[in-house]
Amino acid sequence: MSPPEDVEPVTDLRTVSTSIGHVLLDQTTPEGIPVNALVPGGFESHARILHPARRIVGHDVSWQRWAEIAAASGAVLSGEVPFRRITVPPGAEVPLGPQGARRQDDVPLDGSLPEEETRVLVELLRPLTNTPCWFLLWEGWEGLRLHPQQVSVLWLGNSHLVFRGPLDAVLGFDWSGRWQTPQLWFADDRAWCVGTEIDDYATHVAGPAELVRRILRSDQLEALPTRGDALAVRTGEWGMA
Repeated sequence: MSPPEDVEPVTDLRTVSTSIGHVLLDQTTPEGIPVNALVPGGFESHARILHPARRIVGHDVSWQRWAEIAAASGAVLSGEVPFRRITVPPGAEVPLGPQGARRQDDVPLDGSLPEEETRVLVELLRPLTNTPCWFLLWEGWEGLRLHPQQVSVLWLGNSHLVFRGPLDAVLGFDWSGRWQTPQLWFADDRAWCVGTEIDDYATHVAGPAELVRRILRSDQLEALPTRGDALAVRTGEWGMA
């Protein structure tokens, strides 16, 4: 599988520093990663897209929304609650690990917005996208580097490869054999921003209020409103009861 021709590996560190260096400033806190750090830019509105969870019964694979899982457990679903906490009833002890009480195979895709949801989001972003886009992908995903001199930047404590291209390029980062969306992607004019932490089961989107309203109204996405100062990822969450 070959990378799309319109995906450009960025090889000039000075270009990255002068163009998006201010976006990559470390805004993490001792409590975790705020939404404003995951989708930086001080945007008007924010949405959290929840990745559907696999459900495997015998040879059959289906997909469950978080709302269905929360309804079964009696948990309260919100724009900030971690997946593991909706897998048990309120007040119950939560098993360690991001999957909570779910089997390891019955969890959402981590570190990447699933393909179907990505295609829906791209169409919602298209009317707002009039410039090329920047894409940052965790260097730990093997097989993504396209040039030996490709720039790698430190963001949220991890090294990320930098790419440029049109909006639709986000649909083509699967040349490594794994469906993968960037950890951070945004239009050059900063009209919107999308972020997925490498271990998270959700993707955050920031932009104008009308974009977020469309995301929340889409019946093809399970999304909830959130705030820029809310925690997208809480420190130590997987090891807390």
